[in-house]
Amino acid sequence: MTNNAQWSSRLGFILASAGSAIGLGAIWKFPFWAGANGGAAFIIPYIVFTFTIGLALVMAEVAIGRRGRGSVVSAMRRVGGRWFGTLGALGVLTSFFILSYYSVVGGWCVAYLWDAIQGNVTINDANLLKSHFGHLVSTPELNVFWHFVFLTLTCGTVALGVESGIERLSKYLMPTLFILMLAIIVRGLTLPGAWAGVEYLFNFSWDKVTSNAILNAMGFTFFSLSLGAGILVTYGSYLSDKTDVPNASLWVAVLAIQAALLAGLMIMPAVFAFGLEPNGGPGLVFVTVPMIFSHIPFGGVFALLFYICLLVAALTSAVSLLEVVTAYLQNEWHLSRKVATIVNWVSLFLLGSVSALSFGPWSGFTVSGRNFFDLLDYICSNYMMPLGGFAVAILAGWVAWPMMRQQITAVKPYSEAALSLLRIMIAFLAPILVAVAIYQGLFGG
Repeated sequence: MTNNAQWSSRLGFILASAGSAIGLGAIWKFPFWAGANGGAAFIIPYIVFTFTIGLALVMAEVAIGRRGRGSVVSAMRRVGGRWFGTLGALGVLTSFFILSYYSVVGGWCVAYLWDAIQGNVTINDANLLKSHFGHLVSTPELNVFWHFVFLTLTCGTVALGVESGIERLSKYLMPTLFILMLAIIVRGLTLPGAWAGVEYLFNFSWDKVTSNAILNAMGFTFFSLSLGAGILVTYGSYLSDKTDVPNASLWVAVLAIQAALLAGLMIMPAVFAFGLEPNGGPGLVFVTVPMIFSHIPFGGVFALLFYICLLVAALTSAVSLLEVVTAYLQNEWHLSRKVATIVNWVSLFLLGSVSALSFGPWSGFTVSGRNFFDLLDYICSNYMMPLGGFAVAILAGWVAWPMMRQQITAVKPYSEAALSLLRIMIAFLAPILVAVAIYQGLFGG
């Protein structure tokens, strides 16, 4: 079964792909990861990884998808043979696992949007906001309910057909999100003590450069670019043959980095201005942002608009993850889109509920100090996504390089030097760095 759907424009593909990165990586994850890993000691390796192996693997995934024209499994099988089709199933599994716990985070976005509608988020009391967030995540019925609501929104969107919907929403609401982030940054930087947050974020110190910081930067590169989860292979299968793959891929990388840095500037100055911990976890975005709104004229309106856009960003990411699994069930299991969505809805609700409960009644169940939510996040970010990227690198750099070269030069020619550098990046550098990152994660190197 070949998927004949296509993006109506190059911009639609870029914004939808960047929307996946923004929703998954930038806003709720980057600020506290950067803070916990020494600021610039994390940011610099992240940027280097993104513009080298990250960009090369984005091009590889998009090229495989456009050539294979199908789900990640069928596309990789068509390009590389049956064995690579099996490896493509790792991307499906990765997307499924990520969406199961990401839906819990999406539920928090829905909950805070509901609070914003009621005018209950513009509070200038850090302890009260921390207590409110703690109550949300630790109360079983609340956390599971909002997870249910977000997952239902995601599955409902996919069941109706998502290509044109994602593209249309991305074109209008992703730029709006950027504009609102800039407005919050400007206000946040004027708060007393805010500049200490900027210094913390960008000051560089060699003693902060650790193997753990580099490992986390590597994992975040895959997470923020949606690599190794089959998303870009799936989205690439919708890309027109008239689109230049390197140029479009570069824009995805640039926007992903831009969104991450803006998120850091939106959160970290406020963290220091209000005396919060810079490594306060994903809930940080749900504590500091409301405090900023309490200092902005018409803060309630800003809060409402922000959480609407945040929810849209979250939905864009969730839909992209669900589309990977749905396309697989349609292509390989021959299920209708509606039946495939129902299967996903039930299974994701059950698995996601375990993540939701891991902040409350099941918080005592930990593996290596991580609850179920954190454990899934750690495994997906540091092992499954890099392994998926490793498979793509071997396929594009070694097995199907002639195909890769043809896709890269399909619209306009590139020099032999540029193509050689790209192949070195995909075939040699990417597998080596991924292997090192995984080894460090396993053995604490």
